[in-house]
Amino acid sequence: MNETVFAVILIVIEVIFSTMILKALRNAGAKKCMLIIMSLLFGVWLVTDYLLIKNGFFSATGMPQIAFTAAVVIPVIIGFLSILLYQPLNQVVSVLSTETFLRLQLMRSVFGILFFFTAALPFWFQLVGGLGDIAAGIGALIALLRFKKHPDQEYQAIIGGNLVGILDFIVVINLGVLVVLKSQSPDIVFDLIPLYVVPLF
Repeated sequence: MNETVFAVILIVIEVIFSTMILKALRNAGAKKCMLIIMSLLFGVWLVTDYLLIKNGFFSATGMPQIAFTAAVVIPVIIGFLSILLYQPLNQVVSVLSTETFLRLQLMRSVFGILFFFTAALPFWFQLVGGLGDIAAGIGALIALLRFKKHPDQEYQAIIGGNLVGILDFIVVINLGVLVVLKSQSPDIVFDLIPLYVVPLF
């Protein structure tokens, strides 16, 4: 697929996913001011990631593995600290329903499918990354359906709906950083999905 077309499709899907998160926060009681600020942060974050990738930042730097890891980990840490230290956000996240979390996790399958539309990644990594994300989405769907039938089993739904996804993140991010970045020059699907989507999840 043409890289420009693929980039547009990927960005549109990521914007849709961001909108789903904002809607979930609004339904959980987030105030308009918070939603506006988060919308702006998401937008700036996505544009910054895209510009860094487009200008070859991660392939041009002398240590792409360290730069890429930092670009994924730092937003995750900032997100955790924001939830812990900013009480209004903490309150909103704490009342998000298990069903909402599982519905968001379903999007993993969509991002997993995107792995198979790029020719810049090793086929084995497409299989591991793509099928892993698809499995995470399917796992979330199974957990969601089970939770609807057995609403008293919330703990099992949370564990079952997120376990595959967490394992997939750990395996794919480590393989991507330690193996793929060491010898490959990945394209936008390799860079933009983890840089923007991983911290959101």
